[in-house]
Amino acid sequence: MRPINILYFLLPFLGVSQLQEKDAIANKLFVCYGKVNPELITGYDLVILESEHYTSSEIAIFNRNNTKVAAYISLTEVNEYASFYKEMAPYTLGKNGIWNSRFIDIKNKKAQEVLLKVINKIKQKGIEGLFLDNLDNVSQWGNLRNQKEEFIALLKRIKVENKNLFLVQNSGLFLAKELKNITNSIVVESVVSAYDFAKKEYAIRDINTQREIVKNLRQAKKIAKKPIYIIEYAETSRMKKMISREAKKIDFSVFVAQIDLQSIPKFKI
Repeated sequence: MRPINILYFLLPFLGVSQLQEKDAIANKLFVCYGKVNPELITGYDLVILESEHYTSSEIAIFNRNNTKVAAYISLTEVNEYASFYKEMAPYTLGKNGIWNSRFIDIKNKKAQEVLLKVINKIKQKGIEGLFLDNLDNVSQWGNLRNQKEEFIALLKRIKVENKNLFLVQNSGLFLAKELKNITNSIVVESVVSAYDFAKKEYAIRDINTQREIVKNLRQAKKIAKKPIYIIEYAETSRMKKMISREAKKIDFSVFVAQIDLQSIPKFKI
């Protein structure tokens, strides 16, 4: 899950009519990388946002109206639109052309210091959580597969130096044991839905794939013993209802939105 940074400052505050209807499975998690009116986001267990959009007073509203608020950050990639891109660029190891970002050399101490400065800047706004994206870059299939241990060590350092900071990992189920006592919850994308980036089409996964993913999620939950949230993607109200119906069967908290996560979800009829 990656913010589409070029859209960040083009989005106006969104009206209450656009707010996603809440139901039994969709009232725990809210995710948006565009700017929204903080007053509209209330009653969620976890809110994930892009901190650069908001002032400290706006963050205070999110904090007051919701249980936990986490700011997006990637410890393994830096997007070319990020405010700290120029500072981080010398410590990168190649480009991810799909997302206009570069892979961060986590082994480099100067790169780590840049990331720690970014985290301090986030904390200064009153945010007490981080949403950690792109963990899969350090998996055996990732571009930073030889930096897994350094990545875990960096997370441990962040946790030690920030006692009250809670950490939300995006995917990274292969790290369930290693991060058991480091991260506080897990977010996983697309259990029921499947977005085709090449065709730019929304779809539903076949039932066998769904079952395999759910099996892995339940195994990870037994190991990690922490909350797991799911983000699904839909374009129409009909598809959103279909996803919600399937999600109820697997008993995980689910948030349904459009693929860019740039606004409060509003589905086509």
